[in-house]
Amino acid sequence: MRWRTHVLFVVVLLLAGIDSHPSEGSDQQSSPPQTQSPVYQSSTVLRATTRLVVVDVVATDNKGEPVPDLKANDFTVLEDGKTQKISGFSFQQGTPVTQVSASAGAVGFSNAPQYKNVNSLNVILFDALNGDFAGHAYGRDELIKFLDKQTLTQPTALFALEEKLTLLHDFTTDAKELKAVIQEFKPRGPVHVDNVYAAASPFSARKPDTNTTVRSMDITVAALASLAQALGGYPGRKNLIWVSEGFPITLFPEIIYDDPGPFTGRGQSGASPAPPTMAMSSSFTTGAGKDFDKEVEKVANALMNAQVAVYPVDASGLQKDNHLNSINTMRSLADRTGGKAFYNRNDIEVGVRTSIDDGSTYYTLEYYPENKTWDGKFRVIQIKGRPGLNLRYRQGYYALDPGMQDKEAEKTLARNFSNALSLDAPSATAVIFRAGVTPPSAKAPQVTVNFSIDPHTLAFQRKEDGLEHATLSCAVAAYSEKGSLVKQEVTNMSAAMKADEFEKMMKGQQFPCKRTIDLKPGSYNLTLGVVDRSSRLMGTTTAWVKVP
Repeated sequence: MRWRTHVLFVVVLLLAGIDSHPSEGSDQQSSPPQTQSPVYQSSTVLRATTRLVVVDVVATDNKGEPVPDLKANDFTVLEDGKTQKISGFSFQQGTPVTQVSASAGAVGFSNAPQYKNVNSLNVILFDALNGDFAGHAYGRDELIKFLDKQTLTQPTALFALEEKLTLLHDFTTDAKELKAVIQEFKPRGPVHVDNVYAAASPFSARKPDTNTTVRSMDITVAALASLAQALGGYPGRKNLIWVSEGFPITLFPEIIYDDPGPFTGRGQSGASPAPPTMAMSSSFTTGAGKDFDKEVEKVANALMNAQVAVYPVDASGLQKDNHLNSINTMRSLADRTGGKAFYNRNDIEVGVRTSIDDGSTYYTLEYYPENKTWDGKFRVIQIKGRPGLNLRYRQGYYALDPGMQDKEAEKTLARNFSNALSLDAPSATAVIFRAGVTPPSAKAPQVTVNFSIDPHTLAFQRKEDGLEHATLSCAVAAYSEKGSLVKQEVTNMSAAMKADEFEKMMKGQQFPCKRTIDLKPGSYNLTLGVVDRSSRLMGTTTAWVKVP
């Protein structure tokens, strides 16, 4: 079951062409006091496609404690061995978030922020696909134990991975709600379990590593891609706490340094950075021979762009077999993304709690690469700090041209937008909007959705005609009470605004979009969405309607 914390908002439709009041004689839709709630405070800054590289750095001392007094000049950033100029620097500390109050008398649906002062988000991914039933059962029990006694100060979401990625609960600071959801969730076990002890004990003897299947690899890659897409709309660091018994994927090519010294990016190393000369190679294949290189490259790039750090937590606990392949993959995932791996221990709850604490205090460094050749190759990032620091950060990125439009761009965008409108997808918040839903009436026989979009979250572009241009789509997806997709309608629109009109809108008006959908009598869950076709950023929220 999909759970959400909900807040209502007043729909303000200020531009011409949108009627903010229902037609005379029609009934305004009455709604339960619930709607979807994103978690961050919107920034009124126009978005633009840039080549800015953003790197989050966790800095600790020799005791593992965060170091909070560093300045920009305490860091040196290198890309492929060449020093880069730091253009942006900030320190983020995990202080308790503040919940935003809903407006009194609000009557609409919105993906506007529910919390402010959010510097990091936590995503717990409970993996019931990879590994066996014993690990799944043990991991679930440990998560319940963690949530039973944990106070969450930063918004945390809960996902499950089985035959597909499923959102169990959207971002919340209520640990008891998350506990209730994971208690209800029952991982699908194998058809046959040899004995009760094998099904329940983390100490059961198993093969060191189980071969990764093409199917599990496909599902895992698709799940990570969906997470990257969903999390990309939130600012700041995202900590992906992946509780699993088997990790079938590593995200980056293997980096081989000429100097045998350890690399600072690795979570469990406090040594100085190795010299930058290196060779790279990668191979993501399964026993069936399918090559996943390109798919993994895209996923890795998407996760890096979304500022996601992976914290793998081994759900198998301490056992007889070391399963070294899985451990090496865990360490690689953590090292490459700036996270930390937890394995060969019987306290999963400690790993989850430590991951959340670790990822809440960090520095953000930004730079524009000196190398302007966007050839798609992997570039290695190194960050040096003052003596005595342990630094963890992502190891690099793929130098993809941010302005390149390939033949598959529109198909990919359409597919991603459709996925974002799924009931199993988390709220998307890169584009902020409010919406009013009006049920059919004698004058308007269809369900009408009026969108009021925050123009500061749209990517307007001034062209040669001197006008400000924007292209976007707004959509409504209707689902039955059992969760089946009934119908999906999309409206494509564009705008070309004069300078005075554009300035007026930016000072307080909203950008309008209207969509109608024809539904038979019944009750429906709705997913509402807006996608900026220039920046490819999205916003979604949930709603409901009863058609008489």
